[in-house]
Amino acid sequence: MPLHMAHSICVAWAMLLVVIVMSDMTNGGVQGPIEGYNSLEEMMMTTTDRAQAAMLLPTAPTVAYTHPKWMEPYFDPSTPRNVTALMGKNAYLSCRVRNLANKTVSWIRHRDIHILTVGSYTYTSDQRFQATHHQDTDDWTLQIKWAQKRDAGMYECQISTQPVRSYFVRLNVVVPTATILGGPDLHVDKGSTINLTCTVKFSPEPPAYIFWYHHEEVINYDSSRGGVSVITEKGDVTTSFLLIQNADLADSGKYSCAPSNADVASVRVHVLNVRAIISGEHPEAMQTGSSGCQVNWLTIVLLLGLVLCYSKQCTAALPSPLPGLATAIASASSESTTATSRKRCPAVASCRQAASHANTQAQVQVKRHCHR
Repeated sequence: MPLHMAHSICVAWAMLLVVIVMSDMTNGGVQGPIEGYNSLEEMMMTTTDRAQAAMLLPTAPTVAYTHPKWMEPYFDPSTPRNVTALMGKNAYLSCRVRNLANKTVSWIRHRDIHILTVGSYTYTSDQRFQATHHQDTDDWTLQIKWAQKRDAGMYECQISTQPVRSYFVRLNVVVPTATILGGPDLHVDKGSTINLTCTVKFSPEPPAYIFWYHHEEVINYDSSRGGVSVITEKGDVTTSFLLIQNADLADSGKYSCAPSNADVASVRVHVLNVRAIISGEHPEAMQTGSSGCQVNWLTIVLLLGLVLCYSKQCTAALPSPLPGLATAIASASSESTTATSRKRCPAVASCRQAASHANTQAQVQVKRHCHR
């Protein structure tokens, strides 16, 4: 092939390549957008008309954004469902909500279906109710000041989702009670140990302290008397033990247990000198307030023995010296009874005096009258 023909062919291929490249640049590198348009102005006019027409046509409904399940609000299951409060003290009901976002937390009292709080706002005239929010822990706490027995019951913590979500908390209002076991009266022997046990129940927390009183005065555990000690065991039921060694008559009286969170409980302790009573040194300890008679229990035992000795079984069982003793005792009792009956009859002396001055027949009649 001649050299000039080869040169012509190369120039033709180069021009074709230039035409192809220019065509791609005019179409913006994308095939098809300007096909069917005679000019750029026609294309712009058609695009504007289409945009206006699109504004006039009804638009398809927008699909709502679905919140992922793990992003929805939920209650912390570790939140306590039962709360116990002391009457007269503040009660706190906690509601812990995770992923709250733009939702609202409300507290509702189930007793009367009354909305107490919404968010941090209070919707009741009872100013004892107040809601507080702790951002660090996501807690929405309902505070009830000076809790009363009527405040006990079910409360609902509610999230404003669709549908609403609820978490229920029960409030118990209790009154701590102190009791001294064995009351209201305790009897101990002189020289023994006085052991008083005071229990404190229905308290959500142990008492801060427990004082013991004797005759309305605080017991001094370091007194010169010595032998006085207190042991306190705290727990669900707090127990306090008062120990007084070598009890004396002066230790008798009223003892009181006074916890910090409960009413006072009292008991009366009686220290008895049992040995003196048995030996008869202090028979007044056995007196009765109604009759005023002094009765020794040994005398009662002897009298019962006499009654048994009069029975046939006792007579058969007794040895030979005892029946004579019983007969002597019975004779002495008979004489004592006769003497007593004579003392009780004031007409005996006057009868005898009248008989001494009368004749024989009159004396017989007077004696019969005196005998009657």
